[in-house]
Amino acid sequence: MPSEVAREAIRKSIARQLRPEFIVRGQTNRYPLQDETRQTSLQHHTNRCKYINTKYRVPSTTSYLSSIDYPSASHRSYTSAASVSTIHQTLRKLRESANMSGLMGNLDIMKEADAFPYLENEPKAFKVLNDTLYTLVWKDGQPLGYMLDSVLKQLLATPEKVRGPVMVDNARRTVRAFELPTEAERTARVSGLMQYWRENRTFDILRGWRDELWPVYGSADEVLYSVERSGTGLLGITRYGVHMTGFVKDEAASHGMKILVAQRAADKSTYPNMLDNSVAGGLMTGEHYFECIVREAQEEAGLPEALMRERAEPVGMVTYIYITDERAGGEAGQIYPETQWVYDMELPASFTPTPTDGEVAAFYLWTVEEVREKLAKGLFKPNCALILVDFFIRHNIVTPENEPDFDEIVRRLHRKLPFPGPHQVGRSTMEKFL
Repeated sequence: MPSEVAREAIRKSIARQLRPEFIVRGQTNRYPLQDETRQTSLQHHTNRCKYINTKYRVPSTTSYLSSIDYPSASHRSYTSAASVSTIHQTLRKLRESANMSGLMGNLDIMKEADAFPYLENEPKAFKVLNDTLYTLVWKDGQPLGYMLDSVLKQLLATPEKVRGPVMVDNARRTVRAFELPTEAERTARVSGLMQYWRENRTFDILRGWRDELWPVYGSADEVLYSVERSGTGLLGITRYGVHMTGFVKDEAASHGMKILVAQRAADKSTYPNMLDNSVAGGLMTGEHYFECIVREAQEEAGLPEALMRERAEPVGMVTYIYITDERAGGEAGQIYPETQWVYDMELPASFTPTPTDGEVAAFYLWTVEEVREKLAKGLFKPNCALILVDFFIRHNIVTPENEPDFDEIVRRLHRKLPFPGPHQVGRSTMEKFL
């Protein structure tokens, strides 16, 4: 439990929340943010959607293995992506700074995951990125996502019988599309577009086709349409997922615990070989977030459903805006506004995780110091690193006393997103400390 000093710092950080300037020209704060006094999360209908099981098997591992290192992994958000994106190159130059050690601090971790520049803090970087984006809006002007101008060019080049009518306002840099009468019709239109792009190899990102539909919200609980998972970044819409950090109590270890860490499989199309939280996954249309974490825990770690329902503790949401590099697969520079429902879980000391779906190569049970060492080396998938920093704050490991950038870190964990969805009325992971 954070100290009273930490709780006061959290309260002040949330109160001074940095708000991103909306990219719609001529208007700001279009969407009325409803979470000034965070309400409880919405309940969604549960739908056991289909998912892909590659049937690839990897052996169960012991808890303690030798330390790992991935020389090719870079902790700089834009280092390798600079070769394919002038946006990333410019942002990298703007963000290269005082840290010459090559190791990441907690704020570096935040800036890698919450990579979209803040107008207040990085006006030059914000303008560079702003000049390459169009805002996907609904017919009432509601922003839905950040679309790269390169994607808009391909959208307009697609036959209208495939994409449907598209309305572009170049002065305000907005685009309207997929405005059919029903959710089913809109989903069919977007699905047809993604299939067309996939068949014509328009975008490399669609080579990682997942056959999973993810929601695009028009309000806190209304789904306008659904999009193939691998194509969400092409529209720049908000993505939803679940993350769980499992730990084992160990009085002999520092902070009285060891943390279960997953290593991604070498053949994954996104972030291969990198380190993850204990369990994580994406939320499909119609799926309840708790059912999603239960499903992912069984698939990735062999965690029994009954144990999950008994012990998994929901702690709230984190929100941030990521910008992809080549590790995400496909085109670099896609905008990923993301919301994650976060869970903690104390695991039985006798539990041995067993990868079952081919997405995890191994599990490790590490001390807090071992986890922080890997974080500093940039070996974790960026949003998983963010989740762990959030875990450390809530467990009084990262505090205002030992982290000079505590205030900004907390604000970046709970960025105000300008798009509609359940995150606008859900509770943050820091709510219990406010």
